[in-house]
Amino acid sequence: MPDWITPSDIDPSKLPVEPLLQQALTQHNGRFRSACSLLAAMVSHGRQDAGVVLLGLLSYYRNDLERLVDVVRALRAFQSPEAVDALISELRRVTSSNKTRRYLDVVLTALSLLPMELVHDRLVELSRDPTFSVKWRRKFEDVACRQAGR
Repeated sequence: MPDWITPSDIDPSKLPVEPLLQQALTQHNGRFRSACSLLAAMVSHGRQDAGVVLLGLLSYYRNDLERLVDVVRALRAFQSPEAVDALISELRRVTSSNKTRRYLDVVLTALSLLPMELVHDRLVELSRDPTFSVKWRRKFEDVACRQAGR
């Protein structure tokens, strides 16, 4: 029996990454979502390599907003400066429109759930960036204020 299978459950800290990466690259949406969820669980159990895989998936699926939503939701578990950088880059890369708004809201939500010391100053920066609409700058400011009030 593999060491990641315990008598009562699966130990995410010992799961192998490679099969999940392969699963995340399939066309089957259910298997893809399952891989993202397991990668997030692995990150939550201290597996930095699983977080790096999620960062890679963010780039790999850069033109597939549906899949990116799942990747970003999983990426919330990777509480690192690299995750913050990647999410901020997504806010800058993806132009806001009716088609992209849901995805950008998921990205902003993910940022709001990361540690304040990693995110706050970056959100304040975005709130002052004139390349974003007034509406988005206000959203960034609101999240930064809520984080400061935690």
